[in-house]
Amino acid sequence: MGGAARPAKDTARRPPDRGRQIALNARELFTAHGYHSVRMDQIAEASGITARALYRHYANKQALLSHVIHEDQQRLVTALEQLATADDAGSVEDRLSTLAEVGLESRRLSVLWQREARHLDRDDFLLVRNRTRWIAEQVGRLVVAPAAPDLDDFTTDVRSWSVVSILTSLAFYDSGLSRARLNKLLVEACMRVIGVVGAHSEPGAPAVQHLRMPASRREQLLAAAARAFRRNGYAGVSIDDIGAEVGVVGPAIYRYFDTKAGILVAATNRFYEWQALEVAQALTRPARDADVFDALVEGYVRLAVRAIDVLAVSFTENHYLPEGERDRFDRIREENTLEWQRWISATRDDLDEATALTLVHISKGIVHDLVRIAHLYREPTFASELTTAVTAVVHV
Repeated sequence: MGGAARPAKDTARRPPDRGRQIALNARELFTAHGYHSVRMDQIAEASGITARALYRHYANKQALLSHVIHEDQQRLVTALEQLATADDAGSVEDRLSTLAEVGLESRRLSVLWQREARHLDRDDFLLVRNRTRWIAEQVGRLVVAPAAPDLDDFTTDVRSWSVVSILTSLAFYDSGLSRARLNKLLVEACMRVIGVVGAHSEPGAPAVQHLRMPASRREQLLAAAARAFRRNGYAGVSIDDIGAEVGVVGPAIYRYFDTKAGILVAATNRFYEWQALEVAQALTRPARDADVFDALVEGYVRLAVRAIDVLAVSFTENHYLPEGERDRFDRIREENTLEWQRWISATRDDLDEATALTLVHISKGIVHDLVRIAHLYREPTFASELTTAVTAVVHV
């Protein structure tokens, strides 16, 4: 009898959605601390189970990461498949609203597929990358093309990826807007980006640049580190790996940087220094207050296409910064966000503070996302098209 009662007790201890709860907790931990910094026993503790019990659901941490990313991505895939096969998928705005709801439901998706997918095995990574491309193609076919049928192929591609960025942007910020208002704002921003007429008049940076090696060993190490951190993640790169890329080995590296963390701090600081210069140039440019936002966007795009590695590292690896430095950079980023909010409000005096702040995050997010899409970046008109898309987020 005692043996017969035991299974009922185990069933009570093991809820039917335990696997889902584990995935939710893993998603939050991976987002907050990065894949390499999270241990399976931490996920187990957050889920209220032992590490041994956790392995009944997932073979290892990589399998858990794969499940989390694929699950979130599948929501968007399913929504697009349903729109494609529906007898009446509604207006373009209705379709965007449906997709925006998926973005609201899967708020961590963009962080995980942009920052952590590189830690998947090769097959899983290729699946995530190919599905991401498929998502952008379907957005182009189901949303962008019906609303703007006269766009050329490249412009359609840029705007499709911009729409994907907007719809998944919630991964990177918390908005003070209600769910309904946020859905409406995302849809309106997408419609403005899709429908904006003409390319931006200001020339952008060249899509293909001549990468000349600086003579300074410190600068060589800094550039090599930014490339390596972006490619493999901070935790996947050693200080010797960085030195080997430029022929600096052993103790010679420490003439330039005391630690690997010191290199990350220097790379992040470099990005924010260059960002401050672009802001200063935008603010001193002769223009109406209502045009300052456009100048900020032009400067930010110019910086992004010329310094992709340090831009990427400043956002994807910032959780590895020493705590004091992380706090310092967080303050700098917040001040820059408020600067953008100020000039969005000058451009659109009909916006409340929370809406203007959300538009800052959406605008910057498009830049961060699209400059890291290689096939877009190679096109000579990319910077101009990107600037056009980003400024359209705010303009009516």
